[in-house]
Amino acid sequence: MADLDWDDADFELVARRQNRSEQQAACTGGPVLVCDTDALATTVWQERYRGRTTAPVRDLARAMPPRALYLLTSDKDVPFDDDGLRDGEHLRGWMTDRFRETLTGSGVPWQELHGDRRTRLTAALTAVDRLLSDGWHLAEPLG
Repeated sequence: MADLDWDDADFELVARRQNRSEQQAACTGGPVLVCDTDALATTVWQERYRGRTTAPVRDLARAMPPRALYLLTSDKDVPFDDDGLRDGEHLRGWMTDRFRETLTGSGVPWQELHGDRRTRLTAALTAVDRLLSDGWHLAEPLG
């Protein structure tokens, strides 16, 4: 990862492809779509690697369909797991803080997950089940 040289066009491409992949999955999947990233997260990653965000990436994040819930893994009690692709363990706290700030400013509900893998999974599933139990919130039929 240290040898990669990211430019702003890379982040725009990532956000654009992510939006397209999500839309395709939403059209063919079930009532829940789980993504490990999205264009909003790409704005934070762009800031991490480029020191700023750009209008095209922010615009792609604003163009996303509404989200029902974000789940954020805590950096406090969840160990860093280097899978050979990750870098920036020393920036993990800063990144998590930026995600918290970004999510808080987004107006979308979010929940921070703490604890071991089973505890985090249980909390995530409980949050999704709660959303599903609230039922569908669809607009009135047209016509």
